[in-house]
Amino acid sequence: MTESPGAGFIRATPGWLPLYAGFLITGVATVLLGPLLPDLAREWRLPVEELRALFVVQFLASAVGSFLSSYRLGLSLRLGYLLIAGGLVALSLAGWPLALAPMATVGFGLGLAIPATNLRVAHSQPQRRGAALSSLNMVWGAGAVACPLLFAVRPPGMSSDAVLLVLAAASGLILLSLRAVPAGGEVTVQAASAPGGRQGGVLPGLVVIAAIMFLYVGIENSVGGWLVSLADQFQAERSATSLWIGSGFWAALLASRAAAPLVLRRVSEPVLYGAGVVLAGGGLLGLLLSGSQAGLAVAAVAAGAGLAPLFPLTISFLAELTAATRSRNTGWVFALAGAGGAVLPWLTGRLAGGAAGLAAGFVAPIGGLVLLALLFGLLRRLPGPAQPETA
Repeated sequence: MTESPGAGFIRATPGWLPLYAGFLITGVATVLLGPLLPDLAREWRLPVEELRALFVVQFLASAVGSFLSSYRLGLSLRLGYLLIAGGLVALSLAGWPLALAPMATVGFGLGLAIPATNLRVAHSQPQRRGAALSSLNMVWGAGAVACPLLFAVRPPGMSSDAVLLVLAAASGLILLSLRAVPAGGEVTVQAASAPGGRQGGVLPGLVVIAAIMFLYVGIENSVGGWLVSLADQFQAERSATSLWIGSGFWAALLASRAAAPLVLRRVSEPVLYGAGVVLAGGGLLGLLLSGSQAGLAVAAVAAGAGLAPLFPLTISFLAELTAATRSRNTGWVFALAGAGGAVLPWLTGRLAGGAAGLAAGFVAPIGGLVLLALLFGLLRRLPGPAQPETA
């Protein structure tokens, strides 16, 4: 690999700030359903588990957008933020089940904007790709942390619809500011064709990376999407405690990504990846078995800290593989990631019930994490640039 994903951070120049600011908004919008679902369930007088279809339409639409995003990065960015803004406005006005359409619109916009931003930044920094992606995804994590806090600290009497409108306005501002992004940010692959023998290993590597991303995005959104509702089951009246627990998950994910550069000075990438899987597994088991909000808070922090390094490492493997082979058609890889965000949260809600309540559904992300660990072991054994360094 050219560089460890945690080996330092990139400072965005003023021309690139709209991409980073936009990624903050995508972090908020991606995890929006987590803190929003309990409000919607009360407003529409439905059991919260019945609203799992919102996850499905958001992330299936995101998968479609991701598939299309890699063909025209500039267009994908502009259209993505336009759809996010419009979808949020429509969501603030819609009831059930009409809300499925604007939620799909938001998802489609995220599917266009997120991969396009990742690839634009990754290919603009070929010598410091890992650091650039770490910095970028830390900004996304900051948005994910801020999302539950927006609902927790809103003024008394302020509805969730008002929060949606504020986010829509912010997305509109990002859309207007994208003109300042340097034109050189479009994908331009400078690397020569891969040496003999690597071309044949590209497709297996892409398939394994796509499967890992499917599982990772599904796991992350299962936890982030259902955690606030799970914490709500331990209190008779809604309080800000559940929202703070949800924010704690994302804060741990953000802090762990910030600490990754220091950790990688002492351990190799595979060791960090394996440690992350183990820590995340412990956290997910805690969410399944915990009987109190305090236990949930500890488990949520462990899960977030463990999951944190997995996504930047995987994206870096993907970017290096495609740069070395002049392959730009990675939309289907991101599309599978979006599909994971639809399938696993839906399955989590579907498995919920019985005496364990919503906690029983967390069997789904636990199983997904086991499969992810097995696939990462396979990825290390594949030839070619997708194989992470062992030292």
